Amino acid sequence: MSVQSHYENHLAAFYAWMSGNFETKQQEQQEWFASRGVLPRGNKTAIDLGAGHGLQSVSLAKLGFTVFAVDFNQHLLSDLNARAKGLPIRTVLANLKDVPQYATEAELITCMGDTLTHLENIETVQTLIGQWFDLLPAGGRLALSFRDLTEELFGEQRFIPIRADDDRIHTCFLEYAPGYVRVYDQLLEKSNGEWIQKVSSYRKLRMGADFVKEMLTGAGFRVVQHDVIARMQYLLAEK
Repeated sequence: MSVQSHYENHLAAFYAWMSGNFETKQQEQQEWFASRGVLPRGNKTAIDLGAGHGLQSVSLAKLGFTVFAVDFNQHLLSDLNARAKGLPIRTVLANLKDVPQYATEAELITCMGDTLTHLENIETVQTLIGQWFDLLPAGGRLALSFRDLTEELFGEQRFIPIRADDDRIHTCFLEYAPGYVRVYDQLLEKSNGEWIQKVSSYRKLRMGADFVKEMLTGAGFRVVQHDVIARMQYLLAEK
């Protein structure tokens, strides 16, 4: 199943629940932006790619940006719109690979929350980084976050509990292959007293932070910040 089909037919329906308390996660993201100096200093416009239900978009809007929130899933964008009332956020239903659909003058582009690993191959990532470089003005910035899946897990380590409550249990299972990991999302959901299992899978790229840094510098960016938070790689680069 493609990433887009996986979200449309499986993950989007419980994505917000899976992600945990929105206000807490959103505040954490806003604090990361602010502490790293990701604040408006040019035309105050940001493009948030793979915006999902809005953790980055809402954070950037609260920091003073006008945000174009781009995602290929309407369900997630509807969740985002519900959280964005009164904020300068415009949602765009588009695939981040189709750059002309969201191309606009912006001083900041973000692609976070592991969106980068959803792309089909390394060549696509490299091409997009070059296109994002061309979109930005001198001094413009690109913020990325992604999970480094280069180190293989074995045995029971491949079963990762995500979230559970009285009515839902979400677990991921990882199957490693050269260059990618197949991620199986298993949802157990209680219905009329019975547990119903739903399973779907998709591929994620295996990319290390140093390799992504090489692609950034190769495109002309200067990497100005690298953090590791809760096993996620955070990179901030400047044109």
